[in-house]
Amino acid sequence: MSEQKSPRWWSRLAWYACGALILALLPVVKYAQLWGALPRSQKLALLLSVAAFGAACLLSLWFDRAASWSSVRVSLVRSFAIFGLFLAAALAVSIELPRYLLLPLVVVTAAIIPAAVSPIARRLWTLGAVMTVTVAFAIYAVSRIAVPSQSERMTREAILPTAFYSVQAVTREGWIPEPATRGGGMHRLDGDRVLLGTGDGLLYVLNVPQDRAGFEVEPLATRVPLNREQFAAAFGGSSRSPKHSIDWTEKGPPRIQTWRFRVADVAAALDGDSVHIFASHHYWKERDECFVVRVSELSTSLPDLPRNVGAAQWSTLYESSPCLPLTGPNSRRGKNPFQGEEIGGRLLLLDGGKLLLTLGDQGFSGIDSVQAFSQDPHADYGKTVLIDLATREHRIFTAGHRNPQGVYRAADGRIWLTEHGPQGGDELNLLRDGADFGWPDVTYGTNYGFLAWPLTATPGRHPGHPQPALAWVPSIGVSDVIEIDSPLFPVWRGDLLAGSLSTRSLYRIVVDGDRAVLQEPIEFGRRVRDILQMPDGRILVWSDDAAITTLEPSSAADGAGLFAIQCSGCHAVTDGLTHRLGPDLFGIVGRAVGQAQGYDEYSPAMKAQSGVWDQARLDQFLQQPQTSVPGNSMAFPGVPDAAQREAIIDYLQQHPPQ
Repeated sequence: MSEQKSPRWWSRLAWYACGALILALLPVVKYAQLWGALPRSQKLALLLSVAAFGAACLLSLWFDRAASWSSVRVSLVRSFAIFGLFLAAALAVSIELPRYLLLPLVVVTAAIIPAAVSPIARRLWTLGAVMTVTVAFAIYAVSRIAVPSQSERMTREAILPTAFYSVQAVTREGWIPEPATRGGGMHRLDGDRVLLGTGDGLLYVLNVPQDRAGFEVEPLATRVPLNREQFAAAFGGSSRSPKHSIDWTEKGPPRIQTWRFRVADVAAALDGDSVHIFASHHYWKERDECFVVRVSELSTSLPDLPRNVGAAQWSTLYESSPCLPLTGPNSRRGKNPFQGEEIGGRLLLLDGGKLLLTLGDQGFSGIDSVQAFSQDPHADYGKTVLIDLATREHRIFTAGHRNPQGVYRAADGRIWLTEHGPQGGDELNLLRDGADFGWPDVTYGTNYGFLAWPLTATPGRHPGHPQPALAWVPSIGVSDVIEIDSPLFPVWRGDLLAGSLSTRSLYRIVVDGDRAVLQEPIEFGRRVRDILQMPDGRILVWSDDAAITTLEPSSAADGAGLFAIQCSGCHAVTDGLTHRLGPDLFGIVGRAVGQAQGYDEYSPAMKAQSGVWDQARLDQFLQQPQTSVPGNSMAFPGVPDAAQREAIIDYLQQHPPQ
């Protein structure tokens, strides 16, 4: 093809600007953050990439005066030569070009610069196509920027069926801004006030009175002193959890999952009008290039906590040992040397001014690491640690743990602990001072993706160490645990209640002595992170979606709860055919009296009735069954409260005949 005039200079500049913009937006797509939040190394790599592309563009403008396919070939060779020079310069000054920049730089350089001097580039539709693609990419990149959501405050109500109670769940969403990462915990302050710490270190005081209208959230004017952003910047990562798992798995997990850097728990000790707040969290030591788990302490005045706390200063109560590097011979191997989710970090205040801290082994189990910290008496990880609040001295309380997620002192003084196993083998353990629970030498679980745990000589057994009171296979992702010791749930009193991350459930656990004899899963629908019992017996749940849920037996005004308590012993509301001692009441409103398909045990008095069940007739029967239908076989004395009868009938009307 003969040579033609080159596309106009402004047209070629538009092509080059599109390429430069695509390169500049790549870090935003990668890390979901603006350029200013990038670590220095990533900024230098980005600057070098754009500079290499810009130099090739300027030389093309100067030398390629005519549009031809020969110019395309020459431009391509020249661009790659310039790219090679910049790559050599980067190596000389030790600037590492990450793959997410390197590969697109090659593609953009090979496509945009030569194409801009091709004969077809003179046609405006080609420039329009390039600009359309660039604008679409820019919109996508901007949409990826992680901005804390300002969710509308919502309150949802649901009924959770259990073996003995119809439990009313009131869930508040949007009252706490979405945290940057999972984690955190709760601790009761005084009365109905609760201290909440989120995974990203923000602190709140919740007021959770029985009157639902009085629920309040007050942010504190301080935050836990963990250096999340500094840690993320050190490894070119994000301090915010990916919103969707595909955000970090579609191209394989990143080497350092920096968003798992978190606050694990908070606790509060009252001393007159003062309060001492404790928080367990990761801490990155930039100078030593390693991380630890700290317990930080804040002392302030209690009466006006949200206002006064801003002037208080945090101090370090405890710091784990050794400091763990993420590179070098003593680091954890594999794709992800930072197992931040295995922090443990639960806090339990004990009598005598003591604080018990649980610590996970951080992934150092002896498979992906040289060290097996849980069995190393010189390492704090994989242990529970007892801290003296007055002297700040500490000692190992128990050993042989993988990732302890919940710890609770029961009314009888016994301490229960829940912990994650590997693939299977989550455990409920009863702690005893000085005990070794065996990890990683024994476990009921297996290695991820395999059929055995390679470090045990007795697969599927737990010899030589205390047996767990209960083990879960497969794992449920067990989280916090409490003992129910209030009269609000009289049947559950003395039982344990554990949370689950994986199955999104609660588990009521009946214990007999030192062992669990029964567990009842209660479907909850959210990842349960922490559980707290209020003074009046209500149960407060903090879940990973930043929702706060209160649980209590269903109120008298709730039809489902009333039916469960008053009627479900003899009747079901299933399909009209699932009869018990009495007939199935599905579709009872509008059904003929004394007639239910497949049920032949009506009393003669009931069979003699005519007409159909309507609201008025049901209300009369529920009030006084023997007066309404004399001689019927129903021994139930009736429901004297008119509001309760109305609620039950409304519930039955929600199950009409098909």
